[in-house]
Amino acid sequence: MISEMLAQWTSWNLGNREPRLENLKPLPGGLTNRCFLMPLERGLYVLRIHGQNSQALDIDREAEYRIQRLVSAAGLAPEVRYRSQDGHYWIRDYAPGKTLTSQDLSLPLLKAMASHLASLHALPLPDDVPLLSVADKASHYWNMIAAQPDMVAVCELRAELQSAFARAPDNRRCLCHMDPLPANWIQADDGSLTLLDWEYAAIGHPLWDLAALLSHARLSEDEERQVLHAYGSRNLQGWDMAREQMNYLSALWYGAQGIWSARELEACLRGLLALSY
Repeated sequence: MISEMLAQWTSWNLGNREPRLENLKPLPGGLTNRCFLMPLERGLYVLRIHGQNSQALDIDREAEYRIQRLVSAAGLAPEVRYRSQDGHYWIRDYAPGKTLTSQDLSLPLLKAMASHLASLHALPLPDDVPLLSVADKASHYWNMIAAQPDMVAVCELRAELQSAFARAPDNRRCLCHMDPLPANWIQADDGSLTLLDWEYAAIGHPLWDLAALLSHARLSEDEERQVLHAYGSRNLQGWDMAREQMNYLSALWYGAQGIWSARELEACLRGLLALSY
């Protein structure tokens, strides 16, 4: 399949030399997409191949492409240089630097990441980007979970959890990344940050991005407030709800992907349900 993509190189307008399969290098990550570092005549690029489970995971690739163009124009993400006619792959600029891990999440770095998210959230609301509904997104994951034979007991929690976490914390809305886990961040040598993988991006609540980010950090309550202040938020109303909603979607995603067992998923969901009372 990759060879067929490389055969389309004359359509890319990225040089006059044919790319060679043996020169491609797999990049880390790739739970939803596969990425390869690809040297071309004009520099280094990333060949990004979209996963085949996009529809099941409720990923709108057309909306993702529009969002990627918007945020790259704002300097918040790499620019896409070519998109295949069938939409199965694209080629974007390579963002040099270190892929972050949970161990890298110091308090100063988290503050910088929160400021980066604040820049994203300050962008004008685009007209052609979907509005995220936690309940609707969760329903897609629940449907995938229900198709697994060992998830019967887990699915008995569905109605109560959907009711508990359906509403957004309040009426604030902005463009959100919705998956700012450490592996989606690149830190360059000069400390600047780039945010990758926008397939879950949508119009949502700003606290959802912050909750998703901080779910991967071990912070005291005071440190957590410092990060929120670095973001620019003094209004912490709805923070607990936002955090629980992101933990809810994250747990369902792991269950839908088969990464968590029925026992692990049920334990997490019951814990979240207890917090909602």
